[in-house]
Amino acid sequence: MCPARFIVSTALLAAIPVVALGCATGARSVPVPTGVGTRTQLANDAAPARPTTGLVAIVDGEAVSFDDLRAELIESAGSSVLRDAVVDRRLAARLRLRGVTISAAEVERERLNLLDALDGDRARAIELLGEIRRRQALGEVRFEALLRRNAGLRALVAAEVKLDDEGIEHVYDMLHGAKRTARLAVLASLSDAEALLRDHATRDFAMLAFERSLDDTAARGGLLPPVARRDPSYPETLRAAIFATEVGKASAPVLDGARFYVVEVIAEMPADGTPRDAARARCERTLRLSRERLLMDALARELASKDGVTVFDRAFD
Repeated sequence: MCPARFIVSTALLAAIPVVALGCATGARSVPVPTGVGTRTQLANDAAPARPTTGLVAIVDGEAVSFDDLRAELIESAGSSVLRDAVVDRRLAARLRLRGVTISAAEVERERLNLLDALDGDRARAIELLGEIRRRQALGEVRFEALLRRNAGLRALVAAEVKLDDEGIEHVYDMLHGAKRTARLAVLASLSDAEALLRDHATRDFAMLAFERSLDDTAARGGLLPPVARRDPSYPETLRAAIFATEVGKASAPVLDGARFYVVEVIAEMPADGTPRDAARARCERTLRLSRERLLMDALARELASKDGVTVFDRAFD
């Protein structure tokens, strides 16, 4: 039930919610136009140099070679690295076919976009990015490759992005409209949902969500981030329940696929009063980035297809 925001994947790095990557949340980045152009040299040519020696370390006078670590390294991250290599080669071929090159400036713009998406405060954003890179083992080589990959994907999909008034209105509502905070409990059956509501008459909803909810928000008592009425990160039925329920009350059980959920509305934050005309440029940019990212994800999945890939080293299984 949690929103699909920014993910670290073959195509994208978000934090979190585009990058929140997204998500987000909408990642804020600058679109790169596609088409034949006279751009600067392909950024791949400037990739960090890789060591050529087989010696990794010496421990108390005894050599440790790359071959000594090979099986463990492949087991740890081999499949991800191979998948990235497949995407990178196919992406480079697609860019050559379109006559598009990616400049170092465009790669740097992807890094700045990512920082913008993480936090409005640049120092805090740098700190968060460092933490994400440590957690995901994104050293200089893999991180630089990730940025180049995003820049290439963005260049290929940018021309496909279409903006419309309805989408801009949705973004305006997300950025400037009223929002509500709520707690969520996801249950396996209607009887479980009804039992939770009965027990809520005498017990705190947060504790009940912590004990019974099947959603990963259970660890924080079902607490959701502020939700806008038109936020597509959440199912429409969930948003409808949150905005139809009186503040301070719990909703009736709502069916969502094979499960039921109950929400408790905590508070409502009113719209900030920003005029639509004044917000339009930002809304257009946010909508473009959101739609670019969806197309980038789809293209990355296409390029990562195993069709046409023959793996000879069984360690990568």
